[in-house]
Amino acid sequence: MTTTTTTTTPHHQHTKQRHNIPALKERLLIPEVWQKLGLEGQPGTKCRSPFREDKTPSFSVYKEGKYWKDYGTGAGGDVIDFIAMARQIGKGEATRVFLDLAGVTTQESTTRSGAFQVPHPAQAPRPEPAESPPQHPDGVRVPLHHGSEKDRELMAESRHISIEAVSLGLALRTLTFAIVQGYRCWLLTDAEGRCAEARRLDGMPFPECGTLARRKAHTLRGSRKSWPVGVAVLRRVPDFRTLLLVEGGPDYLAALHFSQGLERWDVLPVAMLGRGTGTKIDPAALELMRGRRVRIYPHHDADGGGVKSARIWATQLHEVGCTVDLFDFSLLHRADGKPIKDLNDCTTGLDEASTHALGQGLFPAPDLEVHPPY
Repeated sequence: MTTTTTTTTPHHQHTKQRHNIPALKERLLIPEVWQKLGLEGQPGTKCRSPFREDKTPSFSVYKEGKYWKDYGTGAGGDVIDFIAMARQIGKGEATRVFLDLAGVTTQESTTRSGAFQVPHPAQAPRPEPAESPPQHPDGVRVPLHHGSEKDRELMAESRHISIEAVSLGLALRTLTFAIVQGYRCWLLTDAEGRCAEARRLDGMPFPECGTLARRKAHTLRGSRKSWPVGVAVLRRVPDFRTLLLVEGGPDYLAALHFSQGLERWDVLPVAMLGRGTGTKIDPAALELMRGRRVRIYPHHDADGGGVKSARIWATQLHEVGCTVDLFDFSLLHRADGKPIKDLNDCTTGLDEASTHALGQGLFPAPDLEVHPPY
């Protein structure tokens, strides 16, 4: 007699986890998610938005907590859309967070590769259609506002910049405030909406969220870091003849601080918010920068990465007719003996000689006298 044993070997890479998401939405409602995410305020049919400053209540959680609408921005949707807006993450990642909040374990809600598989529409009934907010073609979407006076003062104090520099960023429409992932933040962006990066006003890092690790800066979904934040100002005010190209949000604020303090209304700060894009500048941005004078402020890193990136940017800028030079931070010194690594380091603690040198040579000499164009 022959016995046949059948062995089934799971193929995790071909297996997709299925969840009855519509049923979970009936159980886990927006008011509970609001509390779980630690958002400010109290949900209700007429309440203040947890995503922006809202003096007159213009936010609504309705249909027994299943849907929401922000009448101030036009945004709205179901509980997963609510999570996506609160955490500034994509729909897939928001679904994964939703499953975690609903008590579905990470192992159940992920495949072997760690990517959540959303059920195919044919295999799960669709919930009642919800209004979706319009998105920029490049995907960056965030409720924005100018912040309270306290927000602006806190930012100026913590970043060691003048309150006038904060006002300058607001006037240029490159600096704004918002609630991101449940925290009050300052953000850098511009009118193109191609890139936006947030940092917490309390100076703390963002906690882990889904696949995102702890981080000082949170890049909003849809952002393209090849876009220099601030360059879109040239569409509205093309009179700027000199551009100050810096790396990172803190250096951008420092550039605002010094340009305002030195009353250099002919210069426009722009910022590359990282080197993770192969250091290339977006071609559309290069066209806006064409033919202008550009001074680059590379980070004085021990590995030379800042200067390497700056030289690649300089090569691109030369190709569109720009006159380019690089600022050397190694010539400056702090009173406490610590090295100067970037423009942000120059906002406080320089020795007397370096303070004088900075005032004389930080920016290229003006080629004409101009008044504030904004």
